[in-house]
Amino acid sequence: MNNSTEFIHFTRHDQVALIAIDRAEKLNALSWQMMTTLDRYFGEIDRDRDIRAVILHSAAERAFGVGADIHDWADLVPLEMWRTWVRHGHRIIRNLEELLPPVIAVTNGYVFGGSLELALAADLRIGERGSQYGFPEASVGTIPGWLGTQKALQLLGPARLKKLIFTRQPITAEEAETIGLINEVVPAGAGLERARELADQICTASPVALSLAKQVINALASGQPATALESMASGLAAQTQDGQEGKASFKEKRTPLFSGS
Repeated sequence: MNNSTEFIHFTRHDQVALIAIDRAEKLNALSWQMMTTLDRYFGEIDRDRDIRAVILHSAAERAFGVGADIHDWADLVPLEMWRTWVRHGHRIIRNLEELLPPVIAVTNGYVFGGSLELALAADLRIGERGSQYGFPEASVGTIPGWLGTQKALQLLGPARLKKLIFTRQPITAEEAETIGLINEVVPAGAGLERARELADQICTASPVALSLAKQVINALASGQPATALESMASGLAAQTQDGQEGKASFKEKRTPLFSGS
């Protein structure tokens, strides 16, 4: 499978889906069109049960991304900023976070603002040596708006996150690994190869087990364990004998005879 737009490339190699961001002349600044294209690919991946792992990376040498393209949102009035850019941005980031297969982000060069928020929605982050991570939003009078404060808080704690936002100073890949923002550091240019190795390992495990583990961990990390409990209990109940009897009796228009098993 090979499906590309101007700035986003979507390819499929066996059971691994790869999404490449490619807007080098703008350091991968994320336009709204790019975000909606990414979301379309997230939807395709979520519906494809043959995909076992996803790799999100940059095709540009200098940056994973410098955040949301200011030209797309700077002129929005407050209500439209809320209605479109922030609300739908939240939805797109959540759609990435909630993909059934594990997602690996390969980060290189500049990883700032909205692009860092995109990477934080992945399950694993591989940082190339020389990459830098930061939230510079306060320099243009705003704050991280695509769940960055929530996701980074889970990983860093309040003190480290406040320092990133207050000072607007980026940190190195090595420091990002030390404080838990990324999982590991690899030499520059080696991130995609390392991500493929991890993806190959992921593909040998039970996809159901990994998806369930991912949902439980995400729910616990966000303080919403009831969400995972509800979805798993619903799936379990539907496959019991009582669940089968309930579906059969509904189709046959009769009173169900539940056995408690």
